[in-house]
Amino acid sequence: MNEKFFDLAREKQDRMINGAIEVFAKNGYKHASTDDMVKAVGVSKGLWFHYFGSKEGIYIFVYDYCVKYMLLELSTIVNDREKDYFELIMQIAKTKAKVGRSYPYLTIFLEKAAQESQQEIVAKTAQSRQNYEKRMSDYLNFAEIEIVPDKAKRDCIKKMLDYTISGIIRERTAEAAGAEAIFKEIKAYIELVRDMTLDLA
Repeated sequence: MNEKFFDLAREKQDRMINGAIEVFAKNGYKHASTDDMVKAVGVSKGLWFHYFGSKEGIYIFVYDYCVKYMLLELSTIVNDREKDYFELIMQIAKTKAKVGRSYPYLTIFLEKAAQESQQEIVAKTAQSRQNYEKRMSDYLNFAEIEIVPDKAKRDCIKKMLDYTISGIIRERTAEAAGAEAIFKEIKAYIELVRDMTLDLA
């Protein structure tokens, strides 16, 4: 990419980054269109290519940027020694909500990117992918639902919460809900599942 991108006003940088994140989050790499980015941001296609060279260049930059931004925010909120799974998920959800204030589609983009099928683009973002996956794995492997002795049931609870949180973020982001409202709804579901688990234990 052209490093002069960082000479732009911060507001314009963020508009372009947000526009690219949203288009890639909604469409994936293959079906994402730079024309849609132009429409979303109001910056000419020529300027996009001036700074990033190609759609591939935009994707690689945005993916690396999103991973670094998310990992930085996680490091300021999440206790990497948290052993209680529900508390850990709450901290991660709080981080995602905070990130959503500046970049509403960032979490959705990272989830979409994890399912990316274009192998060339996957290979070119491999290092960032590994960094993100390892950090998330480190967090999740340290915490557990200790009150549930059966591993299969613990895994079901985790998967249910994961699907629920992802669904809320997708649905409420599409509705342009604020980050605080999204986190409030996620928090309510986490607490509900936790309380139900306590009752069943």
